[in-house]
Amino acid sequence: MTPRGRWARWGTLRRMFAHSTQNWWWTAHPAAH
Repeated sequence: MTPRGRWARWGTLRRMFAHSTQNWWWTAHPAAH
């Protein structure tokens, strides 16, 4: 796998993780919105 492909895949995983974490945060802390 090329470094660029690896970086793109890592970026996708990071984005997915950040999205799920943000959803959990807003769901668990509605008053913080």
